[in-house]
Amino acid sequence: MKILASYLLTLSLLTPAAAQLVEFPIAPGNLSRHHSSSARIQDITPLHLPFWDDFSYTDTLTYPNQILWQFGNSVFLNNGIGINPPSKNVVTFDGVDSLGKPYNVNDALAKGLADKLVSAPIRLDLVDPSLRGTVYLSFFYQVQGRGEPPDPGDQLILSFRNSSNLWETIQTLENNTSLDPTVFYQVVVPVNGDQFYHNNFQFKIQNFARLSGPYDSWNVDYVYLNSGRFPTDTSYPDRTVSTPLNSLFADYFAIPIDHFMLNPAGNLKKPSLTLFNMRSGNLQPFDYTTEARITTKIGKQVTTTKIPLDAAQDPGTILIGLQFLNLTLNSIPAVNAFDPKADSIGIRFKYGMSTKDNVLPSNNGDYDVAKYSPIDFRYNDSIRTKYVLSTYYAYDDGSAEYGAGLNQAGSYLSTLFLFKSSKPDTLTYVDIYFPDFGINTVQSLQLEVRSNLSDAASSILYTQTIQVTRTTQNKFTRYKFDIPVLIKSDFYLGWKQPVTVSLPVGLDKNTDNGDKIYYNTNGVWVKNVNVKGSMMIRPGFGRPGGNGPVTGIDEESKVTPIYPNPTSRYCYLPAEALDISVIDITGRRIDFEVLQQSDSMAIEFLSHVNGLVVVRYSLRGQYRAEKIMVREE
Repeated sequence: MKILASYLLTLSLLTPAAAQLVEFPIAPGNLSRHHSSSARIQDITPLHLPFWDDFSYTDTLTYPNQILWQFGNSVFLNNGIGINPPSKNVVTFDGVDSLGKPYNVNDALAKGLADKLVSAPIRLDLVDPSLRGTVYLSFFYQVQGRGEPPDPGDQLILSFRNSSNLWETIQTLENNTSLDPTVFYQVVVPVNGDQFYHNNFQFKIQNFARLSGPYDSWNVDYVYLNSGRFPTDTSYPDRTVSTPLNSLFADYFAIPIDHFMLNPAGNLKKPSLTLFNMRSGNLQPFDYTTEARITTKIGKQVTTTKIPLDAAQDPGTILIGLQFLNLTLNSIPAVNAFDPKADSIGIRFKYGMSTKDNVLPSNNGDYDVAKYSPIDFRYNDSIRTKYVLSTYYAYDDGSAEYGAGLNQAGSYLSTLFLFKSSKPDTLTYVDIYFPDFGINTVQSLQLEVRSNLSDAASSILYTQTIQVTRTTQNKFTRYKFDIPVLIKSDFYLGWKQPVTVSLPVGLDKNTDNGDKIYYNTNGVWVKNVNVKGSMMIRPGFGRPGGNGPVTGIDEESKVTPIYPNPTSRYCYLPAEALDISVIDITGRRIDFEVLQQSDSMAIEFLSHVNGLVVVRYSLRGQYRAEKIMVREE
């Protein structure tokens, strides 16, 4: 009850006087954080210079690299809160801990030290005394970004551990009105003092913030510690991917496959992404390669095909030093790559850039081996993005950074969905992500499907009362319609809120379809202009498949085994599967991504796997474990 009271008080402080669509920080337990203690207690091998991490070593957003960071699980590794970061992925500091809980559950206004990012021990004792005046630590930071703005006086604090095992505060960055929330600033700090040149040196970045929830956001990227530097050493021989690929399907990341197949060419769009050149004064030519990995499911038959697209594609432009470039890709999969007989198709698109990163001066590159080795600046030169053809529309990319909603009784919220089919189809369900806010009261909504937002009774195509099911970790709840709804053109899907309570929906900040959100708090529909992002609401057509968590609809007792088995990359679980984990026979955790289908839950193995693995998941309140043989492709 203390958490609930604290959180409700905090929400009341965030609520504006005039009712409107409000953006909320996602409550404790919902951030994509590693659920373990915030520190490793096992022995850590000390590191040698250089130290470098731009948090781009993987496309799987879990937690910072544990080889580099002793304490790192409390920060939020993501690709949606930072705006135009130096390279893909940032870590966000706020007011919740490594378990997603507020640091202070008793006082909604309490301030104090919150998240921390602490390096592994570093052998600075090995730095030659003649070079110790050239050792500098640098990193990029941004206040707010797409997150919550820090309050005046909030801080980001840099500390060094001295030879007496004590922390010394080196620099304090404070939020003030001069900082642009869309810009990453770089700080370069010398490591001055003999007390820091020992065999257990560490540095710590920590925020001072409100401790009652994920507020007062600071984003950090591109951390670099090395000798041979100087105060103005702010330029790096590194060309990066800054932001992910946007949609392959114009407005959507997922489209019903039957709708797509009516006009495949018209539904495909060349995606784009943002690149950045981190070297000042550099004019960098580059080329790139792309490929699509297309996984087709027909019944229980699953096939995966790699399709090379661009090879050494010259974009006809260059990367200018310290400038961003928005690049639209040259090629996408041909229409005949999509099997019209498929039940569903998953597309994983890979982009890889080729520049002079890690190329020596003798080959016309700019990589100084003596200074940078063994740093590999090519880690941030590639990115993967997934798209889905199944039974539903999705504006979002599957990951919420925040929530958005109304809190006034009698208010309406609705999202416009662009109907991509030239033939009528039946709307049979909707998947919605209601983040768990620690509020356990039972709430209901009057679901509405509308043809338009007029006052005419004919504009309402369907209504149904649903019970709100709050979940964590981007898990959608499936609400089946009692009666299928015939859809012929663009439609609106939303609800009427009967009581004054905060019922936000997951908000994907990495995509922006805010112009398709409408609300009505006083009898007049208003187009949203303030909230940027995509509501995590997914209307589904045709056979609705399994229900989401706790829908109140009876489930079949029969459980379909995981298939295919053996497999090479993908396998399919029941659609209602929750809390999925995968380990190999040595107990090593296997990285994977989840792809929601209409009648199943697909997981894609991202780690190198060859052999037996155990897939563990929860189904209808009971845990199950199945052995799967994974073979190299």
